[in-house]
Order: sequence, then structure tokens, then C-alpha cells
Amino acid sequence: MNSLREKKYVLVIVVLASFLLYQTYYHIKRFGYQTCMMDQNVESICTNNLHIGNAVQNLDKIKLLDLKRTLFSGQPFRKVPTNLEFDKDVYFVHDNKKNCKHWAVVTTIFKPSESVRNIVENPKWCVVIVADRQTQSRFSYMSELGYKGENFVFLEPDDHERLYPTISKALPWKHFGRKNIGYIYSIHHRAEYICDFDDDNVGLINLTMITAKTNYSYLIPCPGWSATMINPYPYFGVDETYSWPRGFPLEEIRNPIVTPLLCKSNVSMTIGVIQSLANKQPDVDAIYRLTRDNPFDFKATLKSHQPLMLPRGSYTPFNAQATLWAKAAFLYIPLPISVDGRVTDIWRSYFAEYFFHKENINLIFSPPYVRQDRNPHNLLKDFDAENDLYMRSKVLINLLSELSSTNSSLGLQQLYEELYKRGYIESEDVKFIHAWVKTVEAIFKEIEANV
Repeated sequence: MNSLREKKYVLVIVVLASFLLYQTYYHIKRFGYQTCMMDQNVESICTNNLHIGNAVQNLDKIKLLDLKRTLFSGQPFRKVPTNLEFDKDVYFVHDNKKNCKHWAVVTTIFKPSESVRNIVENPKWCVVIVADRQTQSRFSYMSELGYKGENFVFLEPDDHERLYPTISKALPWKHFGRKNIGYIYSIHHRAEYICDFDDDNVGLINLTMITAKTNYSYLIPCPGWSATMINPYPYFGVDETYSWPRGFPLEEIRNPIVTPLLCKSNVSMTIGVIQSLANKQPDVDAIYRLTRDNPFDFKATLKSHQPLMLPRGSYTPFNAQATLWAKAAFLYIPLPISVDGRVTDIWRSYFAEYFFHKENINLIFSPPYVRQDRNPHNLLKDFDAENDLYMRSKVLINLLSELSSTNSSLGLQQLYEELYKRGYIESEDVKFIHAWVKTVEAIFKEIEANV
């Protein structure tokens, strides 16, 4: 009897040990390992080795003044990579497709959805589908879609590499960042406006909202209010004590200053981006979905609520699911590629807002134009993927606010370098953004020469 009991204990110990070994292996593979040496000043000098795929990137040594501090600090700890040159300087190749003023961009691995069908049937828009390596073929997709008009472009992987070789080489496959090919294609084909949408969002923002200069009424915080964050969701009506968009800093959710009293304005302005809210499955994070009632609809309608404009110097996240971009903001539309797909559009929004504030470009939140019929998600996987949003958003906003006041000369490439130094993005993004800027500059130069 004792022997049987001992065997059970041994079995339990073996199972627990195996589990702990697996967890150790998993975290090393995902987050890297860290070795530290103590010096006479009780400082810790650590060498991080981050595993990226099968490669190990040996980072610079980091001084940590507080051994117990594990929260992300956002302080610089490494130098900018220097190998940013490209094998080829062919930034784009012409195809024989038509130019359009209004382009809608989506990347998908699914069959044609109601969202895609809805926008393809709108004669005011041209649509570009950005395929990835696991997307069905052009012939198969087009056959199922049943559309034969000329306002539709399906970019297969070979098209990425043929038309935009420099950018394509910098982008990973099987990643949401492949959508960047659709953005550059639209810019190349004379876009004035780009609708950035997901294939599970049904609806379309009204173009009349985003003319270059407009005098329609909108809301802004009343005079005297000042803060680095604003939460747009409560204004549009949610039956919850607290509501917030994905990517909003958790530390600020209960802060009353982020939901200011709003006043009406109709001063002329340049609009760069309109973010449409979504009904049924609004864009909220996994914490919200796991702890609060959803799906839900906003109480606001296009008739009952005016748009809300982000005030100068304040930040809030917007997404790549239902946004409308004007030409003034095109340079800032690329999605970072070295972060998770649940993070990339939020990081983009904060990076873009840094430049919007500098260049007097405005971001508008509107009542819902769209309904999201959400594709299948594992909420715990979403929670894991959104870790950077929970732990780093507030620190990022503080950094961007500080850079705005201390360094007004930063361009897009220089901002990415500052973000790389602090660990918000990786070297792949630094190289990609150099390719992006060079390609956009080459396209605009050709467009201006042919005017």
C-alpha cells in the first residue's frame, strides 16, 4: 500500500516537474532569458537574448538600478541598428490597373465576406484585397465573390514582391502588417482617401465628413480642460460603469479627467482620420470582453450625436477596422510589423497622433457607421497578445508627449528609431519604415512630375 502511495507521489512530482520545465522552455522561447551580474554599486548589468523565430538577437547590456522593478520603463537601452540599406533601390513597378481617388484596403485569409461584398458593390470605391500566403488564390476568391467589375484588385504574394520589392522584402508573411502593401498600392494609384477596414466590419463611413476643409459642427473638450488622454467611448453612450477602446491605458480608465465636459465647435479644420465606432462587437480589449457585458450597441446614432474631435496634445487609440484616411495623413498610415496583430494598429494610432499634433491634422471619432460581425477569437489568446497594450501604452503616451515638447524635428524614421531604442518595436520595423518613407517619397515625386 505504501509502495503504491509512493509511486503516486513520484508520478505527481514527475508531472509537476515536467510542467515547470515546459513553462520555463516556453517563456525562454517567447520572452528570452536574462543573465545578470552584480557590481560594487549593487547595480545589475543584464544581457537580454530575445528569441525571434529561430534566431537569437543579442541585445546591448542594460543597467537596471532597481533589481525588483519588473514593469516596463520605456527608457533607452540599445543602439539603433546600422544595416538599413537595401539590396535594390526599385521602390515600385507600374501595373496596368486603373487609378482611383477612393480606395478601400483589407487583408484577409477568409472567403469573401458580407463586408467585402458590401463595399465592392459601391461604385464610388475601388477595393484592394491584400492576400497572404494562406489566403485562397485570386481565381478562387474572385469566383466566390462573383464580381467582374474593374474597381477590384486582388494582390497575391507574387504581386507584392513584383510591384513593391523593397517594402515587400521588409514585411513578414502571415502577419497583419501585409496590409501595408494595400496602403502603398492605393497611394501609388492616386488615392485621395483610403478606407482602412476589416473583413468582419459591415458598413462604410460617409465621404462627405472628410473633405479637406469642413465647417460642420463637432465637439471638443470645453475651455480650461487639459490632459494627455481622452476616452471617447462614454460620450457615445455605453451601459457600463466604465468603457474604453482597445489600447486605452488601464491606469486611466477610472480617471474622471479623461471624460471631459464637451462643447460645440465649427471652426474650419483639416481632417486626417475619421474613426467610426462599431456596433454589436465594438473594438474593446480582452479584459473588457472577459469582464463586461458584450456584444453591445452604442446609444449614439448619426442623428443624435455629433462627432468628437481629439484635442491638440491629447491621445486616444484608434484602429484599422473602420477608419477613413485623408491624403494629409497618408505618410503615417503604415502598421508596425514587429508587434502582435492586436497591438500593431494601436501603436500606429499613437505614432500617427504624435505627428497629427505637430502638423495640425485632426482625428475625428464618429457614431457608428459599421457593425462588426466578429471573426472567431480565443479571448485568452487575445489577452496574451494584448500584453503590450496593458503594460506599455501609458508609458508610450508619456514619451510621445515629452518628445513633442523637447524635440520638434523628429521625422517618422527618427521616431521609429527612438521607439526601437526603448523596446516598443524591433529592428525589423526600423528597416521597414525606411523602406516605406523612401517608397512614398518616390511615388509622390513621380505624381508631382506628371501633374
